[in-house]
Amino acid sequence: MGLIKDLFSKKHSIKVSIEAKNGLHLRPCAKIATLAKKFDSDISFISSNKTIDAKNMNEILALGLEYGSEITIITKGKGAKDALFAIKSLLNELSNHDISVNDDKIISIYDKIQYESETINTDVICGGICVAKTYYQSDTQSDTQNDINYVNNKIEFHDAINKVTSELEMLLADEENSEKDIFLAQKAILNTLNNSSFEMFENSISNAIKMLENTANQSKIVDYKDIKKRVFNKMNGVLRKEFPLNDFILVSNELFPSDIKRLAKSGVKGVIINNISSRSHIALLLRSYNIPSVSVKDIARFKNIDNQIILDANNKVIAISPSSKDIDTAMSSVKKSNEKSEKDNNDKFKIVATKSGKRIKILANIADYESAIEAKEAGCDGIGLLRTEFLFQVNKPTLEEQTSEYAKIFKLFDEVTVRTLDVGGDKKLPYLIIPNEENPFLGVRGIRLFKTHLDLIKEQLLAILLAKSSGEVKIMFPMVSTVDEFIYAKSVAVDIANEHNIDLSGISFGIMVEVPSVLFLISEFNKVVDFYSIGTNDLLQYLFAVDRTHTSLEIDTRSGVLFDAIKLIQEQSIKPVSICGELASDIEAIKALIDINIEILSVTPAMVSNIKSRIRDV
Repeated sequence: MGLIKDLFSKKHSIKVSIEAKNGLHLRPCAKIATLAKKFDSDISFISSNKTIDAKNMNEILALGLEYGSEITIITKGKGAKDALFAIKSLLNELSNHDISVNDDKIISIYDKIQYESETINTDVICGGICVAKTYYQSDTQSDTQNDINYVNNKIEFHDAINKVTSELEMLLADEENSEKDIFLAQKAILNTLNNSSFEMFENSISNAIKMLENTANQSKIVDYKDIKKRVFNKMNGVLRKEFPLNDFILVSNELFPSDIKRLAKSGVKGVIINNISSRSHIALLLRSYNIPSVSVKDIARFKNIDNQIILDANNKVIAISPSSKDIDTAMSSVKKSNEKSEKDNNDKFKIVATKSGKRIKILANIADYESAIEAKEAGCDGIGLLRTEFLFQVNKPTLEEQTSEYAKIFKLFDEVTVRTLDVGGDKKLPYLIIPNEENPFLGVRGIRLFKTHLDLIKEQLLAILLAKSSGEVKIMFPMVSTVDEFIYAKSVAVDIANEHNIDLSGISFGIMVEVPSVLFLISEFNKVVDFYSIGTNDLLQYLFAVDRTHTSLEIDTRSGVLFDAIKLIQEQSIKPVSICGELASDIEAIKALIDINIEILSVTPAMVSNIKSRIRDV
């Protein structure tokens, strides 16, 4: 009977064109599937000879419907006609209200400057504006460049390896280093290279670079080159001169992670670098030191410039031969920016709210006690992300060492969110053995360590629980993809607390939202988690299946898809939602985030006062 009924059920169909500017991305697909489920009738979409169930959000997404795509809507069964009308009406509504986040919500907060002289367009790495003469550095591998000295104390290859290892360990221990994971990765790379001889060492690096060329991990090549340069310099008695102390704008073909701290201590006002990804290690380091920086396609045109130039990263341009009026305009902007920074610093401890009175909580991302002090002095309301992996950098910490370090941080704040050990991918530990994987970003990392290194995680959880004092401690698990993963991880923590008679009052448990599967499981996670924290960096790369540091496959960090994902989480969650990824520190994205009701942002300590200032203007 069912087959006969199906054969004779009247079908209703209509062909429509997708008029939504951004196509049917995440949030519209969720709305369509939710509406379709309200009807008893069968509802299908046909596009490009594919037929899918309109009640299945994943299947709608998989169609990849863009602006102008044509689909046929077919409904059949009870209420089929009403269902067809409802779906068509929703598509019309989505078309009328689909506003591109990039075009309409992300509006530049910087003053638009029109220069009299010719300008060169650039890609921005770090915002800011500066005026100075250039310091040209064409080839950081050259033996004859003007910032290298040669001395006579040459050493053997193996001694050079030991010295470089010690240098990297010093960088890891450097309290001012906000991007320690870069050097942690370099140390892990060094440990994997064949160091039986310098020839084998060079071959090992060359082979690794060849394997990385034109792949998603191409941006990591610079780290291999940096390691080779470090070892070569030690063997040959090469000493690098310091950069000039007077004001200058560095023009460089290639920079290495080992250059940046030395650069930051110089008179540098800005950096122009040849064709790098805005997500590369170098870009991350330049932003961590807040050095105005841009990327250009060809730096040769800057080689013989003797006059002052204007690097205006806020407006994405460089003026090579600025007029006196251009320079006055740029210097006026610099003065205005400095005055605003001083005011922001004076107001950093004040409660922050929008013009309409909406209170926004500003937390900080930290790595250790020293950065916790920096965050406290910056005026944050608490810690939204404690990256615990930095305690595990060189040697495995004891339970007592972990407990002591956590306790010092917990005493500084009323609220601290602790992320359990998040290694894997390109973040490795010398004593943590994870077999080589073809796709390490999709392999053993984050919460998956509960399966491979449970004893290590158990000891960390015990240290966190023992360190808690009077404030609130929020334990957050990274790389969660299913509800069962979270339930198991929390049960491990609860069992540890029971075993050691630890009171769980003031302890809560949540997840990092960075794996796309979580977007479809929010209603189920709502039943078990206490909070969500969106890691926009990883979420973005997994949404687009592109390494965020890839040099040629750029991802729009302000993509409407990312904002749709955040909005979807915010709308479906019944628990607090915060953002701890780089988007939270993006001055120009703040209004868009507030507009979708994000009320908790966790940012780098250096950005606390700037973000607070921006919120007061919204």
